[in-house]
Amino acid sequence: MQLKTSLEHIERYSAKLWRLHCKENKNEISLSFNEYDYLKVIQYADEPMRLTDIATKLEVSKPSASAMIVRLEKRGLIARLACPDDARVNHIVLTDTAKVELDHDDAIYANFSDEIAVALSPQEYQQLESLLAKLFTKLTV
Repeated sequence: MQLKTSLEHIERYSAKLWRLHCKENKNEISLSFNEYDYLKVIQYADEPMRLTDIATKLEVSKPSASAMIVRLEKRGLIARLACPDDARVNHIVLTDTAKVELDHDDAIYANFSDEIAVALSPQEYQQLESLLAKLFTKLTV
């Protein structure tokens, strides 16, 4: 099977897992892909992020990032905290609600990883981990 086809299959299987997760967990917050992307950027940040930082990381305009931040704030998923060093600056942080939601969503990937571990030998699994880590260091923008 060509790599292109394999990547398509992985994407489709991942989408199927997300659909099943959403169907089984109707009480959870439903996030769009863009909302999820913004929350993950904030979650993985090494330090509190400003709107400008988020826009830069996601390669979107400041007005676009601002609109999404307002939307996430209205949904109770992020909060703006005044910067102690500069009153003009707000840091954007995840709320506890967002953290719980992201933890639930992380379970999808943990389950997928477990399925892969069952399908491969320990050596193949380790090799896949190494190759993906190498690939993503080259692809990350």
